[in-house]
Amino acid sequence: MDRLRWPVRAAVVALVAGPLLAAYRSAPWELACLMIAGVLHVEVGLRLHRADHHRPAGLLLIASGVLWLLDAWGRAAAPELFAGGLLLSICYDPLLLHAILAVAPGGLRTAGDRHVVTVGYAYWPIILVALAAAHGPIGPDQLLAVRTVTYPAVGVALGFVLAWRIHQASPADRRVWLPFWAAVVGNGVCTTTLSTFFHTGPWPTVLYSVGGAMVPAAAAVCLHRLQRRELVEARDRERHRVERDVHDGVQQRLLTAAMMLRQNDPALVARGAAEVETAIAELRELVRGMNPSALVRYGLSAAVAALADRVGVRVAVHDRIRGVTIPEHVAAIVYFVTMEAVANADKHARAGQVTVTLAAEADRVEVVVGDDGVGGALPVPGGGLSGLRDRVESCGGTFRLSSLRGRGTAVRAVLPIGAGR
Repeated sequence: MDRLRWPVRAAVVALVAGPLLAAYRSAPWELACLMIAGVLHVEVGLRLHRADHHRPAGLLLIASGVLWLLDAWGRAAAPELFAGGLLLSICYDPLLLHAILAVAPGGLRTAGDRHVVTVGYAYWPIILVALAAAHGPIGPDQLLAVRTVTYPAVGVALGFVLAWRIHQASPADRRVWLPFWAAVVGNGVCTTTLSTFFHTGPWPTVLYSVGGAMVPAAAAVCLHRLQRRELVEARDRERHRVERDVHDGVQQRLLTAAMMLRQNDPALVARGAAEVETAIAELRELVRGMNPSALVRYGLSAAVAALADRVGVRVAVHDRIRGVTIPEHVAAIVYFVTMEAVANADKHARAGQVTVTLAAEADRVEVVVGDDGVGGALPVPGGGLSGLRDRVESCGGTFRLSSLRGRGTAVRAVLPIGAGR
C-alpha cells in the first residue's frame, strides 16, 4: 500500500489538473504553479498532522493548500473574480500567519502570538467593512489598490514579529527551525514585492507560488530535523536513567552483598546470597527493552520468537524475512515496535490472541502486530507508541496505528533497509 501511495496521488492530481490546464489556455504554467503549491501545502500538512505537537498547524496547512487549489480553479472558471490572487490574500495569508506561528516551535506559546493571529484574521474584514462604509460597493480593483498600499507595512510588521519569535527561541530550536524562518522571510519578500510592483501577467503568480511553496517545503525539512533531535534526546534520557538506576539500585545491593559474603557468619552469608539474587533480578528488569542478546547473536526472527515465548498472551509469529539481511539498527527498531505492541496487548488490551507478521524485501522491512483486545489505544505524547512512531519516522519509515473500540488494535511499521542511524 505504501508503494501505491505516491502513484495514486499523482494519478488523482493528473485527473484533476489535466482538464483544468486544458481549459486555462492563456497561461497554463501559471496555473500549474498554483496547483503544485497547493498540493505541497496539503502533503506537508498531512505529515504535520501525524506529528503529536503539530496537528493544528497541519490542519492549517491543509486548509491553505485547499485555498491554493480553489484559486487555481477560480482563475480558470471566473478569471474576472479571481484576478490578482485576491482569494489568497484575503483567506490564505491569515491562515499562513497562523500556521507559521503554530509550526515553530510547536503551538501558539504566548498571548502575543494569539493577538498577532487575531489581528491577521481581522485585517481584511476590517478593511472590507471600512471601504464599504466609505465608498459603497467595492470591486477587485479597489482591493488590489489597498493591498498595494498596505502590504509593505504589513511585511515590516511581520518581520518584527518573526524577529521577536527567533529572539525568544532556545539555541536548539533556532538550529532546528532556521530553514523554516528563512523560508518565511523569503515568502514575505516575494509577497510584498509582487503585490506592490507587479499586477499583471503570469510571472508574478509564478513567483508568488514559489514564495508560497517555500514555507511548507521548509516545514517538512525542519520537522524531519526535529524528529531526529527528539530521538537523540530520548536516547540520552534513557542512558541517564539506566546509569541512575544502576548506581542507586543494583550497585548498592552488590556492594552490600560483597560485604556480607566476606563475613564468617552463615546468616550474613545467606543474606548476601539473597542480595545477589535480588540484584540479578533487578538487573534483568533494568535491561528489559534494550537490545536483547538474541537480536545481536541470532537476528530479528529469533529475538521476536523469544519475545513471543515469554509473554503472558498467546502470540502467533508469521516470519517472512528469511534470506534477507537486515541492518542491526533497523532490526532493533522493528523489535522495539513488536515488543511495545505485544506488551500493550498483554497488559492493557485484555487480548486473547496476538499476531505478529514480519515481512521483508530487498529494500524494506515491515512488521504488523494485531490483537483481538478491547481497542481504543491512542498515542499519548511522551508515551511508548508516540516514541515508537518518532523513532520509525526519523529513519524514513512509516508508522500506522488502527485501534477501534471493541475491534482490537493493529500496529504497522515499514522501514527502508537502508535507513540511516
